Amino acid sequence: MRATLPLGAALIAALALLVASPAVRAADDDVPSFNDRGDDEKAFVTKVGTAIVRAARNAPKKIELGEYKFVDVKGKKDRKDLEITMKWVGVVNDKRVSTIVVKIDASDAKKWEVLNVEYKDDGVGKPSAAKIQGLIKKFNR
Repeated sequence: MRATLPLGAALIAALALLVASPAVRAADDDVPSFNDRGDDEKAFVTKVGTAIVRAARNAPKKIELGEYKFVDVKGKKDRKDLEITMKWVGVVNDKRVSTIVVKIDASDAKKWEVLNVEYKDDGVGKPSAAKIQGLIKKFNR
């Protein structure tokens, strides 16, 4: 009887990993790559902003794009800032607004590199800076 308990636990753990793996991959699929921006700029920026708000906050709902613009950084050749305003509703909070600045190295027109992400919102509590910065690697894949 003792031998079956660890074996059963191992089988349950293996099953849990199999079930969780597609969920992790699906979450990565929600994060767009700056190297595959596509032709629809607004749709791409919406995906970027949504990924950042989801990383920053636990359970935002009804996330939508407010405004966005690409700005050339003065004094820094081939650098752009993507300035995004996202509107969302939180579980605890009512309507909220996030202000996002994605710092981009655009020296290669086909392969942009995200250097940093700055995030601010008017929500209660602190956003998750670690999760936001963790998106940079995914943006650059």
